[in-house]
Amino acid sequence: MLPASILPIGYFFLPLLISWVLTAGFLRLGPRIGLVDEPNVRKVHTQRTPRGGGLAIYVALAISALLFSSAREGEAIRILGLGLVIVLLGLFDDLHPLPWQLRLGVQTAVAVAAVISLPIHAGWYIQVGAVLWIVGLTNAFNMLDNMDALSAGVAWIVAGLLGAARLLRSGEGGDGWEGTMLSLAFMGALTGFLWFNWPPARIFMGDAGSTFLGFFLGVSSLEMNVEHGLVPQRLGAALCILAVPWYDLASVVALRVWQGRSPFHADKQHLSHRLVQLGLKSPIAVRVIYLLGLASGVSGLLLDDVSPSGAILVGVQLACWWLAIAIIEYLGHYCSGWPAPGSGESGIRTRGEV
Repeated sequence: MLPASILPIGYFFLPLLISWVLTAGFLRLGPRIGLVDEPNVRKVHTQRTPRGGGLAIYVALAISALLFSSAREGEAIRILGLGLVIVLLGLFDDLHPLPWQLRLGVQTAVAVAAVISLPIHAGWYIQVGAVLWIVGLTNAFNMLDNMDALSAGVAWIVAGLLGAARLLRSGEGGDGWEGTMLSLAFMGALTGFLWFNWPPARIFMGDAGSTFLGFFLGVSSLEMNVEHGLVPQRLGAALCILAVPWYDLASVVALRVWQGRSPFHADKQHLSHRLVQLGLKSPIAVRVIYLLGLASGVSGLLLDDVSPSGAILVGVQLACWWLAIAIIEYLGHYCSGWPAPGSGESGIRTRGEV
C-alpha cells in the first residue's frame, strides 16, 4: 500500500509505467504467439501489426488496483473480475475469430452479472436498460477501434470526464480523489499503450482491449450514478460524456439497416471513415472526434449544476448539435455517392469490428 500523500500521483503514473513496459513486450511477443493483425484487402493498415495492447492495459490496471486496494475496493473487484471474462473472450476472438452470436451472448451474461452486483434499487426496466447500456458500450468501443489512437483516445477523455464528475460530486457524500482512483489508473494504463498506438501505430489493442474499454466505462459510469442516486440529470451527464461511441454505434447501425444489410455486417462507414471521406486526413479526423467528445462531455458536466429546466435546455442544445452533425454528414455523403439503400454493397472489415 502506497503512502496516502502520493496516491493521486501513483494512481496515474504506476499503471502508465506498467502498461508501457508490457506493451513494449507485446511488440515482440505478439507475433510469436499469434497475436498479430495481418494486412489484407479488408483491412485499413498495410503492415503486419502486433496485437496485445489490450492485455497490457488490463494487467496494468489490475496490478495498480491491488496496490491501492483500500481505494474503491468493491468497485475494482467488480469491474476487474467481470472484465477479465470480457478480456479473455476478446483474446480468443483475436486468436481465432468467434461468431458474433457467441460473443454477444457472453457479453450479455457478464453485463447481467455486473448489474446484479450493483445496488440498483429500481424497476426491472431500469435494470434491463443498464444491461443494454453495458453491452452497447462494450461493442461501441470495439467498433470505434478502427483508426490509430481512436478508441483508446476517446476512452481516455471519457475516463477523465467521469473522474471530473466524481470530483465535482465529492461534496455530496463522495470521497474526493479516492473516488477517482480507477479513472486515473485507467487513464494511466491507456497512456502507456497510446505511446505505441499513436499514428503510425506500432501495436493494436485487439478485441481483448477494445471490448474491455467499453465494459469498464459502461460499468463505472453506472457505478458513479448509483452511488449518488439515479437522478435523470446525472444519467444525462453520462450519456453526454459517452456521446461519441453512442453516436458512432447508432449511425453505423442505421446506415447498415438503411442499405438493407445486417447491423453486424462489418464495413468502413464509421464516423472516422465518414470524416475521412469528407476530406480530412485520418489523424485529423481522430482529433476532430476527440474535440467532439470533449465538448459534449464538458457540457454534460454542467447538468449537475443547473436547474431541471436548464438541464433540458442543455440537452436540447446538444441534441440539435449532434443532429446538425448527422445532417452535414448525410448531405456530404449523399452528394458523394454513398451506397444506396438495399444496394447490398459489401463493406470492408476494419479491426475491432463485431
